[in-house]
Amino acid sequence: MSPKSKPAAADRRARSEQMKAEREAAARASERRTRLLVAVAVIAAVSLVGVAVALSRSPSTASAAVPTGVEAPAGGVTVGDDSAPVVLDEWVDFHCPACKVFVEEFGSTIAEQVEAGTLQMTYHPLSFVTPTGSKLAANAFGCAVDQGKTVEYHDAVFAAQGSEADEFTNEQLIEIGAGVGIDNEEFASCVNDGQYEGWVQSVAEAAVDQGVTRTPTLFLDGEEIDPLPQDAEALREAIEAAAGQE
Repeated sequence: MSPKSKPAAADRRARSEQMKAEREAAARASERRTRLLVAVAVIAAVSLVGVAVALSRSPSTASAAVPTGVEAPAGGVTVGDDSAPVVLDEWVDFHCPACKVFVEEFGSTIAEQVEAGTLQMTYHPLSFVTPTGSKLAANAFGCAVDQGKTVEYHDAVFAAQGSEADEFTNEQLIEIGAGVGIDNEEFASCVNDGQYEGWVQSVAEAAVDQGVTRTPTLFLDGEEIDPLPQDAEALREAIEAAAGQE
């Protein structure tokens, strides 16, 4: 083999390896999108039944205690600059598998947009996928908000999500809090006492009023994103378009 042919062969191998890596990355992205879409389809059916059952069993929540910064009994938890030009509302259940996939795929993009001052994010924790664990997790999320760990706790609970049969317990939710730097009696008492159970129920009622029928559901500046973005880049482009950056 001549000296000139060796680099050429090496270049071909490099291009071949690069193309293989790109195909594999595209396949993984396609698989993740499929997981998200399939999970959403499954949870949609659960949502319609679960919300109706939950509301039929609950008393009025007009005077419910709310986490720090929440302005109304049915309000969500907002993070980001008040002057951000775009608002994204996220309706999720901490036991929802599609929501877990959504956080894995889109969480970093949302965080970047919030950090850049482009986006204000509002979290609405729902509570119907499992009989007990969903409500406990939503309540614990409110307790974490009081501790200034809104996003950290939100993401950590989804990271710890198991199967629907493996419901969250208060003990586990307190341990998750410790993992993000919440290690005090105030948080533990809030979780164990169900301090925000009324608020959790109010958010469920608000979901019905808002027409939310599946999780995750997103509203960008008040308009539902349906279908959900195929990937993080599509979400980023939608946010930037809404902000007038295109």
